[in-house]
Amino acid sequence: MIDGIFNRMRKSFTVLMTALCGMLTLSACGGRRAMETGPALTPECFVLPAPAEWADTIRIALPGKVDPLHAPAARSESERILFGHLYETLVTIDCRGKVRPGLAASWYSGEGGRRWTFDLRPDARYWDKSPVTPRDVVLCWQRPNAEALIWAAGVDSAAVVGERSVHVYLSRPHKDIPGAVSTRLFAVAKHAPPHRWPIGSGPYRIESEPMWASLMHRRSFTASPAFNADGPVIRFIEPEARDARDLLEGTVDIMITADPDVIEYAAARPHLEIAPLPWNMTYVLLSTSRVRDIRSGRIPAGISREFSDGLAQDAVRGVARGHQASCWWDGLNRCAVLFEGAEWRPSLTHSAYAPSAPRRILYDRSDPVARDLAERIVALAVAGPGASPEATQISSAIPELAGQAQGIAAAGATGAEIRESLLEGDDFAYIIALPLNPPDPCNEAKLLVENARWLTGLGGDFARALLPLVDTRRHVIMRRGAAGLSIDWYGNPFVTGALPQEAAVPPGR
Repeated sequence: MIDGIFNRMRKSFTVLMTALCGMLTLSACGGRRAMETGPALTPECFVLPAPAEWADTIRIALPGKVDPLHAPAARSESERILFGHLYETLVTIDCRGKVRPGLAASWYSGEGGRRWTFDLRPDARYWDKSPVTPRDVVLCWQRPNAEALIWAAGVDSAAVVGERSVHVYLSRPHKDIPGAVSTRLFAVAKHAPPHRWPIGSGPYRIESEPMWASLMHRRSFTASPAFNADGPVIRFIEPEARDARDLLEGTVDIMITADPDVIEYAAARPHLEIAPLPWNMTYVLLSTSRVRDIRSGRIPAGISREFSDGLAQDAVRGVARGHQASCWWDGLNRCAVLFEGAEWRPSLTHSAYAPSAPRRILYDRSDPVARDLAERIVALAVAGPGASPEATQISSAIPELAGQAQGIAAAGATGAEIRESLLEGDDFAYIIALPLNPPDPCNEAKLLVENARWLTGLGGDFARALLPLVDTRRHVIMRRGAAGLSIDWYGNPFVTGALPQEAAVPPGR
């Protein structure tokens, strides 16, 4: 079955692949080059200072549930936080965008950048002291529940080369090292029954979980320093139905949140420290009517920075700003041109949405930011063009938003319902969240087109179809003196123990 899925995916993944976004300072394509090892983290990557002595146990409140069956390939924010302490990837990218060794000590490209070879560290060991081998990497990536996801991230296959090296073949050539292999999806572990959790090589090892604990509504996962290293024990606690402020007063030491009320509360408590994490998500509006106009040669207006700032200030109840970063989807037609002169060829000419159908702006009902944005846009549409400069601007940007017989409405839906509707464009418009700094913009665009096929064939107008609204970020709250905290390029937090580093927020993000 997996082979059949891969065959279909290979046919659809024939466009939009390119080198890693130029925002990362990565090693160049060409002959073999060993990477300097250097320190694991730069000072700028420590967002909270480390104490002279760490607490014996650190309790981290996870934002959601964890599925141990996903390990080591994280698929949610909670799993990225937990799995990031347990499992390693071939390389990492620090908060400054510098590629650093992980399981691999060096790497180089071949076949014009379509193949990358990674040489594993000689001292790479699992918690049970057995060596990490290239065969482990290949087998881990070939797990049935991970293989399709890894292919979707742009990796075609992997092969063992000798005793310490692995070839990674990409769907399309990459001039620079593919940043995707630094994401949690590509973490490496080995399954060793009867262990419930895969065995990793990270700085922390998971403690055995009693069977009864897996049946609890709320669970905690305990991780201890691996390899007899010094450091605090970490308890990762799944969310419970309690006020976050109560948790900060006694139950947890670290919390990551975008709730402005919780952040304001923590700022007034002398025993708590707060640090902003990088802006990491941007909320985008996709409109079938806008795409229809673009296909017909009519280019709808965009939205101004002032309008975006107003949404962030007046509509969104979380931490947000008007979208201000340059969009990674600008100029993406270069992705196809760079390789074999390929072009973005349309498979559909229009969406399935009929103008006579009820007009809904669909959003993920579990996402309060998406809900706030959808409801504000509906309110502006109901007011009608001319009611305010904002109403006029959004009506110009989204054709058919106002003035039609059918009313416009914001509609919350499950993730599965949104995916089903988005595929063919069955609804009028959508509010979706996209990563602000993806490791591979071309592959990110390809995945978006895979999930919204009515966006295919737009070529150089692809960027016009996306209306960026606001950017969001999270804050980390920590009990003062508990431990240090660092982040990687993706804003994932890591407990650092007692390290005499000066805290600094990464500049420009």
